[in-house]
Amino acid sequence: MGATALAQERLFALREAIARIEGKPLSGGLEPVPELRDEQPEPCPSARAEPARLENLLPEGFPKGAMIEARGAQFRDAGAVSGFGLGLCLSARPARPDQRILWIGDRFVARETGLPYAPGLADYGLRPGELLHAVPRRLEDALWLADAALSCGAFSAVMLEVGGNPRGFGLTESRRLSLKAKSTGGFLLLVRQGGEQEASSASLRLLVEPAPAAARLLPDGSMLGGSIGHSVFRLVPEKSRLGAPPELILEWNRHDRQFYPATPVHAGARPVFRPARPGALAAAPVDRPAGAPALGAVVAFDRAS
Repeated sequence: MGATALAQERLFALREAIARIEGKPLSGGLEPVPELRDEQPEPCPSARAEPARLENLLPEGFPKGAMIEARGAQFRDAGAVSGFGLGLCLSARPARPDQRILWIGDRFVARETGLPYAPGLADYGLRPGELLHAVPRRLEDALWLADAALSCGAFSAVMLEVGGNPRGFGLTESRRLSLKAKSTGGFLLLVRQGGEQEASSASLRLLVEPAPAAARLLPDGSMLGGSIGHSVFRLVPEKSRLGAPPELILEWNRHDRQFYPATPVHAGARPVFRPARPGALAAAPVDRPAGAPALGAVVAFDRAS
C-alpha cells in the first residue's frame, strides 16, 4: 500500500514538472486533459516553412572549414558563376573582416571571358583592397598557391578558378585541398568554368546559372520601369550531404552583402493602363488630300539583241 502511494506521488510530481515546463496551470495531474475534436490549433507563425537558404545545405556549418564547388555548364555563364563566387566569399568575411579574399584565376578563362573590372567590382559591393587577383601560368602553380593561401591563414576566403576538366586536377588534388581547408578552418571555393560533373571532395557542388532580375523597387512598392535590380542566380544542388531542394533562386544584396530569396520579376508591377472604352480615340478624317496617283501603263520594250 505504501509503495503504491509513493509511486502515485512521484507520478503527480512528474506531471507538475512537465506542466511548469510547458507553461500550463498546475492541476496536480487529477483533471483529465480535454480532447480536441472539431477545433484545430492555429499554426504558429514561427513554424511556417521558410525559404531554403545556402546555410541549410551543409551539416557542419557554412562556410567555415569547407570546400564548395560552383560549376558553370558553359563559358557564357562565367560572369554569373564568378559573381556568385565573389558574393559567397564576401558573405563569409564578417567572421574575419580584417582579411582579404584571394581570387586565383585561370589563364584560359581570362582569355575567353576577360579579367575582373574594378568599377564593376566596386558596384557589386567590394571595397578597395578587399580582393587580390592572381593569374598563375600553370595549373600546378595555381594548386600550390591555393594550398599556401589556406595554410598561412591570411585570407578569409580563397577562390580557385579552373577552366573545364583539366587532366592535372582530379579527385586526388581535390581531396588534398579539401583536407587542407578542413584542417586550417579556411574557406575554399572551387569555381569550374565550362566544365562537366566529375568526382570531387567538395562538401557541396552547385550548378550556377543566371536568372531574370526584377526591376528596382520604389518606396511606394512599384517598380522603376526599365531598371535592373539585384543580381539573381539559379542554383541547382548537384552534390549535398543533406536533403537539398531541387533549385534555389537567390539574389545578391550588395548593401548587406548577403544572399536572399529572389524577388519575383513581376512583384510590385503596376497594372497595364487600358481605356474604359477600347477603340479609336478620334474619328478618321474625311476632308484630306487624295492619295498618290496610280502608276502609268508599263510598256514592254523590245530587247536590243
